Amino acid sequence: MRVCTFNVNSIRSRLEIVQNLVKEYNIDVLCMQEIKVENEKFPLIDGDFECVIHGQKKLHGVATCSRYPIEKYEKGFDGELSEPRFIYTLINSVHIINIYAPLGDNYGDRFEYKIYFYNKLFEWLKRFCLEKDKVLICGDFNISHTDLDVWDEVIWEGEVTHLPEERAILSKFLNIGFIDVIREAYPNEKVFTFYDYRGAAVYKNEGLRLDYILVTKPLF
Repeated sequence: MRVCTFNVNSIRSRLEIVQNLVKEYNIDVLCMQEIKVENEKFPLIDGDFECVIHGQKKLHGVATCSRYPIEKYEKGFDGELSEPRFIYTLINSVHIINIYAPLGDNYGDRFEYKIYFYNKLFEWLKRFCLEKDKVLICGDFNISHTDLDVWDEVIWEGEVTHLPEERAILSKFLNIGFIDVIREAYPNEKVFTFYDYRGAAVYKNEGLRLDYILVTKPLF
């Protein structure tokens, strides 16, 4: 089962890109964030996908689309408050959690919200036995965990997504039994998933890794 995570930044604006991605890489489960659309206006994805959509107009929102039957799902949890940022699905005996975490700020209200979101997520995860259950968490975490996850560690020191408290959140996932699949594949390389659209950042390789797929050992 091939799982992909993608912050689409408006599914209706990126639909052609999504369709091409699904076709080129033969995606079975597509977890999308920042869909920016109401549930009833979510577009069809080519390829006979069943979708669970948790959206709203213009902001936020997540969707999980699967070629396999979705055996169970939950939309939303205590940590997201009024912003749609969480979907749980059970697909092929794999518990898949799709998140779009708050960006936060430099120790203001949005920082507090981000910490609250993750604290509630760790509470929610207590329902699983992480040593035995097949659990996959993916999405836009809005955290750059280590210096390998930022293009310039000096510039990003003390900046949002790379604050010590944020980096500790990713460490906690690893400490309770999750595996960072990208870091396992590329242990010493800078791998980025986000580039600012300004300043030709993508061509300069000035990026961040904000998106993750974390799995428990039974899936690795």
